[in-house]
Parts: sequence; structure tokens; C-alpha cells
Amino acid sequence: MDVDPPVVSEPESSPPARAPRTRKKDGLDRSAGGLFWYRAVRLLIATVAATIGGWRATGRRNIPASGGVMLVSNHLSYLDVFLLGFGVERPLNYVARSTLFVPVLGPFIRSLGGFPIQREGMGASGMKETLKRLRAGGIVTLFPEGTRSGDGELAPLKPGIALLVSRAGVPVVPAGIAGTFRSWPRGRLLPVPRPIRIHYGPPIHPADLEGLDARAITALIQDRIGECIETARQDLAGDLDAWTENGAN
Repeated sequence: MDVDPPVVSEPESSPPARAPRTRKKDGLDRSAGGLFWYRAVRLLIATVAATIGGWRATGRRNIPASGGVMLVSNHLSYLDVFLLGFGVERPLNYVARSTLFVPVLGPFIRSLGGFPIQREGMGASGMKETLKRLRAGGIVTLFPEGTRSGDGELAPLKPGIALLVSRAGVPVVPAGIAGTFRSWPRGRLLPVPRPIRIHYGPPIHPADLEGLDARAITALIQDRIGECIETARQDLAGDLDAWTENGAN
């Protein structure tokens, strides 16, 4: 699922960040039935992933237990959206390009917390929906590179991420994924079994961004994602050795 992050125009001056409002107990931003469905699908996919290649997530304690959170990560594969939720007990929301919201697939994406944005960028409606879900106490997942990586490396982040972070006023948790590029890169029809590792880094709190301009905020988020990627790759290295010794391709 190719998920696009915020690509928005920077105004001459950004309005002050609004304090997040948690309207539901413990930050649950969906119904009991919706939460049950989300967890059932997550369990099914996690079980399949564990069977065909294995996955492991570290840094889970860095995810705040309640309240609005932006989860930002590198983007290597269609698999990333589902994998990021494996290590997070709370349900995720995520933005997805509008062309994916077709019959059958569209309702399925929405049932798991997805909502559409235009291919060329988030726009006003996408930002409004993102802020709405954050202020309802939810976690919104974003891939601020703008698209899946073509070479497996972290690309420069889109500048619109700084505006969204400033307006949201919630913790930003960086994450790094390793292994999905070799499992299902651009141009491959179907995924192949590979070990996958995810690392969640310490949150960037609104107070950490005070006095920083948009460029500095973007650079900070990029650096933190890069650190998480390096941790995930280090964790993956030993697992790949064992994977090879067991006769996997």
C-alpha cells in the first residue's frame, strides 16, 4: 500500500500549535468493534509474517500509552503500513493515496483506520483529518519521504512534515524498518520471505521543537528516523546470518 505523507504549502506564518484534546478514555479513537477487527487483522498478518520470514520490533516502550501521536517512518514497501502496527498495542491510523479507495479495497482500508489524500499531497482536507484523529487521541502513521524508496535508502523528507508537526502539537515517534525492501521492493509483483526488523525511537516532544524553524524540524525528524533505521539494520544483520545458514535464499 503506497502511502503518501503530508506535502503541503508553507504559509508565510504558521499558527501556534493547538493542544491535543483526548476525547476517549486511554486514547482509543475507534469503537470496540473497530478495535476488535483491527486487532484480528493485525494478528493474522503478524502470524503469517512470523511463519514465512520472522519479524521483531524493538523500542516498543517509546510509544506513548495514550494521547495523540505521530508515528513517522522510512518507506520501503507496501508491507510497511501493516508491519509498523505489529509492535504497537494501540491501533494505528494512516494516510493512503486516494486512488486506493476503490470498491472492496477502499472499505477495507477505512476499516483499519486509513483515510485518503490526493496523490500530489495531503492538502487541506488531508491535514484536517490528520489533526482531527490526533486530537481524538489516536496514532497517525506517516511516511514523510513521500513514496516508497527506490534504492532502500532514506530519501529527503518532504518539507510539509514540519508544518503538520507544528500544528499538531503532539509527540512524534520516529521508526525505522529494515528487510521489507528486499522482501517486496518496487517492481516486484509479490513479496518473498525475508526477516524483518522494526525499531521505534524515543519521542520528539513539542518542547523539543521550540525555537526551531521548518528546516530544522525536518532535519531533526530525518536524523531520528535514520538512527532508528540503523538500529533496525543492526538487529537484522545477525538474523540474516541465521536465515542464510538455515538454507533460505
